Amino acid sequence: MHPLIRAEAATSERDRRLSPAVVAELVRAGATRMLAPASLGGRELDLPTWVAEVEDLARADGSAGWTAMTTSATSSLAWYLPPETAEEVLGSPGSVLAGTAAPLGRAVAVDGGHRVTGRWGWGSAVPLCDWVVGGVVTDAGPRLAIFPAADVTVHDTWHAAGLRATASHEWEVADAFVPTRRQVWPLTATADAPLARFPFLAFLAVGVAAVCLGVAARAVEEVESLARAKTRQYATAVLATETGAQLDLATAEAKLSSARAFLRAEVAARWADAVAGVPADTGARARLRLACSHAAAEAADVTRLAFAVGGGSSVFEDSPLQRCLRDAHVAAQHAMVSRRHFETYAKVRLDVPVDTARL
Repeated sequence: MHPLIRAEAATSERDRRLSPAVVAELVRAGATRMLAPASLGGRELDLPTWVAEVEDLARADGSAGWTAMTTSATSSLAWYLPPETAEEVLGSPGSVLAGTAAPLGRAVAVDGGHRVTGRWGWGSAVPLCDWVVGGVVTDAGPRLAIFPAADVTVHDTWHAAGLRATASHEWEVADAFVPTRRQVWPLTATADAPLARFPFLAFLAVGVAAVCLGVAARAVEEVESLARAKTRQYATAVLATETGAQLDLATAEAKLSSARAFLRAEVAARWADAVAGVPADTGARARLRLACSHAAAEAADVTRLAFAVGGGSSVFEDSPLQRCLRDAHVAAQHAMVSRRHFETYAKVRLDVPVDTARL
């Protein structure tokens, strides 16, 4: 899908939504349902493969990779839904699911379920969805509620520095009825499979980290190509012959490869635990989140380095380097890869009290 995604990237960014051609291809290829059960037409990928595929899509374009990541991560919710609800929501081969887990909706109990009103932000891919997930507060505690797209109003609020084509607008529902069967929490798997045993809250962190690495990889690719062709003003040889550029490019590749290796090693280890049916302990989950946050931070540094090596050529709208710079930094701002997770890991490692409920 790279040729199509790359060709459409500038238009998608200008329009602040992925082009219809890219959306159709992502859905056709199953990129929006990579973690959904095979019984529902999902790809049911193992986590190491998913990380590699998300990174690869983000290398084509950050917004396309992000959209595939967030929709496929949300599709993993099917492992925790009652079978009839999973069939209702994801039974159609083209059904797309995304949303916002933050408990910003208010639910009033009624016969058969709840009536929900609320407004959420960070609704990546919500305009593309057939079903939308929102966190709500009920008398019994927080839950995830699933709304049909017809109940959702999207507000045009995503005017952002990067990842512009993710359509991460605010969205709301007003007095929408949600039957009990379309509410879930706590997240208890309804099937015995490795994906269902993997820590649910880690799916998004791992996915965000993979997007960051993909964007950084594209930045390195672009600046290497530029270095072979560009001669700086007043210089007599191409940029690739300059010692400073060589050192910066080597540093960028080393940082990117190291961060990727750390993330993939931790994902592979936790996936092996899931396959074996061994619950990951707190230390292991904290280390996975450390790898995610480290990947995001290193990816942002790599794109800055690549942008700087590109010099004046990097600043123009037709340069992918400026888009990589913005996309990587916006992705790295996500709470799931916050540098706070460095602190959490250290506290767990040093036996200092810390809240680990969301690891």
